[in-house]
Amino acid sequence: MVKTLLFSLVLCLTTHLAFNQSHFTDVTSEAGINHAFRVFQGTFGGGVAVLDYNNDGFEDLFIAGGLGRDYLYKNNGDGTFSDLTEMAGLSLRDTVITQGAVCADVNKDGYTDIFVTTIAAFSKGKEIPRASDLLYLNNGNGTFTDASKLYGLEEIQTFSTGAVFGDINADGYPDLFVGNYFDQFEGNLGKINGGTITGEQKPSVDQFYVNVNGKYFRNMAEIFDIQDEGFGFGAVLTDFDNDSDLDLYVINDFGDRATPNQLYRNNFPQKTFTNVSEDLKAGFGINAMGTAIGDYNNDGWFDYFISNFRISPFMVGRGIDKPFLQQTSELGISFGTVQTESGDVVVPISWGANFFDYDHDLDVDLFISNGALNPSVIPNPNIFLENKMEYFEDISHTAGLADPGIGRGSVTFDYDNDGDLDLFVVNQRPEENAAQVGTKKSKLYRNDLTSGNWLKVKLNGINADRHGIGSRIEVVVGDVKMIREIDGGSSHESQNSTIAHFGLAGFTTADSVIVKWIGGNTQILTDVQVNQTLSIEEEVKDIQSPFSIGNVSVFPSYFRDELMVRYELSEYSSHSLEVFDQSGKRVAVLIDHKDGYNGTYRWLAPRDLSSGVYYFVIQSDQGKLMTRGVKLK
Repeated sequence: MVKTLLFSLVLCLTTHLAFNQSHFTDVTSEAGINHAFRVFQGTFGGGVAVLDYNNDGFEDLFIAGGLGRDYLYKNNGDGTFSDLTEMAGLSLRDTVITQGAVCADVNKDGYTDIFVTTIAAFSKGKEIPRASDLLYLNNGNGTFTDASKLYGLEEIQTFSTGAVFGDINADGYPDLFVGNYFDQFEGNLGKINGGTITGEQKPSVDQFYVNVNGKYFRNMAEIFDIQDEGFGFGAVLTDFDNDSDLDLYVINDFGDRATPNQLYRNNFPQKTFTNVSEDLKAGFGINAMGTAIGDYNNDGWFDYFISNFRISPFMVGRGIDKPFLQQTSELGISFGTVQTESGDVVVPISWGANFFDYDHDLDVDLFISNGALNPSVIPNPNIFLENKMEYFEDISHTAGLADPGIGRGSVTFDYDNDGDLDLFVVNQRPEENAAQVGTKKSKLYRNDLTSGNWLKVKLNGINADRHGIGSRIEVVVGDVKMIREIDGGSSHESQNSTIAHFGLAGFTTADSVIVKWIGGNTQILTDVQVNQTLSIEEEVKDIQSPFSIGNVSVFPSYFRDELMVRYELSEYSSHSLEVFDQSGKRVAVLIDHKDGYNGTYRWLAPRDLSSGVYYFVIQSDQGKLMTRGVKLK
């Protein structure tokens, strides 16, 4: 009760102090950024990825250029950026039309690499020749090498849009999902509409690349049974069911006429995915463009905003096997129309989206990047929504973010390292009606909030991916627990910072910081000081991965009543088999000091066993082996 009262007083004081200061400033010109995405014929692109390519502690930007060139903007650490694209060797593929970008340390050499999606190669004819997607390996000296052929990407010619990195098998190497749009297309992209797309053109299948020891990618979409033909704008890899592995949510355009959005649950340690779209009410048939991930009500379950033409769904998570609730109307974000500064009313076409706590009040707010089709350009202001817990309030104009440009991808990052999150929005250059569009270039918005404490958490994976992509960070202050997931690609064809950010209002310490690594390790820090970037290196324990599948496994990994545990030890020895919950409490002893080297055990779970994640641990003379299963209701 005392903590609750203290929190209420602190929050009220902080909110009062920040009332007239919570706004953004357009600093694009003074920062030295000069970019506009150039569409090829029309409509498609583009994205931006946040990375620290030279490990100097200041996050940089890689921005896809479309028909124009791509840009690598180095953050100089003084509020300005320098265009180092050519110097870094990233202008080698100016013959292709790029779309979006995501970043990860693909080969675990300590430097961040860049993956770029493409829709075509340059052509003057009606037929659009395909191109392969691009992988640039970071050489660690400020330059990059085109490794597309080395990693097997040149074997597949695509019409790719968005991509996402994430370690789906907990081997420490980031895997890659790539969304594709057209399987075949003839004509002019600037003249397409719903009828010509779904009536005359063929949708594509996506790629799901498994990273093989950092040496090459192997497309396993067919093996995972993720082969839906859809007009794909990408996906997010996210742990929607809190079972410590990454699931897949695919977003598709024209889902009402072709393939709707698809939610796949990862059955790890089995090498399979299950389509749960219908059961969990996530299969929206809409014009899905992008996704934002955040826990808006701090209940411990991620919620998902899906950007769309006109009204966008807001999926509220409730539990492992509970269907999502669609709460767009209830939360006050059913924007059938938006108003321009001149008073005109237009239909929003939403693309990028980002959850972030801009005002440090312990909850995440929502930015939506809007932009009309291009050509057929009309002003389409962006939307910024402040989280009031019970609803979201539109503060787009007062926050200085109601830009009427042709918005696409958007990302958050703390470019000036002052502790609050800034915003970058990709804008397209208009193909027609340029006078109607106020903004013709991409925008960097500085967050000028001056009150409220904060904490940033930067992960350094050892067994896990180096940036901890997909890992979950929980911060507890008072009676509030906030969660973040390290982004491997989201918004629209883009990727936010991989440094987690938490607004902490007036709290001067965090009671605890909990890291739940992909791969199973959990680390807990207590009494953490605020207003700092906390770097956490993964602890390597005697169990290298609690998802170890070589010697112990459970079938099915998601169970209701019973399951089978199978194991094989490296040597004949005495061993025990026990079951633990997520808190470390032992809930059952299945085998007590048995001699042997392998076995199968059928476990009938108690009726009163709560739903959640359980660990099955074999203790032998050689050490511990562990895997996990998930109890459904």
